[in-house]
Amino acid sequence: MITENDIIGTWRLIARGNDNARDEIVSLKRYGDAPEGMVIISADGWMNASLCHGDRPTLTGDPAWHTDAPDVDRLAAFDTYISYGGRWRLEGETFITSVEFALNPGWVGKEQTRGVKILPNGEMKLLLSRRWPDGRLVNAWVQWRRATDFLVRSA
Repeated sequence: MITENDIIGTWRLIARGNDNARDEIVSLKRYGDAPEGMVIISADGWMNASLCHGDRPTLTGDPAWHTDAPDVDRLAAFDTYISYGGRWRLEGETFITSVEFALNPGWVGKEQTRGVKILPNGEMKLLLSRRWPDGRLVNAWVQWRRATDFLVRSA
């Protein structure tokens, strides 16, 4: 059984994937083949997650603020980045976040639900299922390694 102590901490993204080749193509467009991300799950019940395409271009013209960038650049930046946070809870092997802030305002006030597994090597795998606008159910996963382990292993 997974406990809160198993998941509390700072985690770096090491892999992501889908259960369907067609869905994987869409995910590769969004995240690239070397995505980056971090999730912080605190003992006081807060979490924050960010995931992005690993090779995001800078905004053209090196604007001082993202709002100064052309619309096409801002749309590309939005489409290749996910960030949200809020209060979390663990129900069995389900990790649930009550979203309080997010890049996508449509997530605020709703819950993000993920299956959670701790792998034999101590890494964490979060599993999600979501209906896409065309009605298809998409199953995907993200795999995380503790940030402290990441620094030791990559040093």
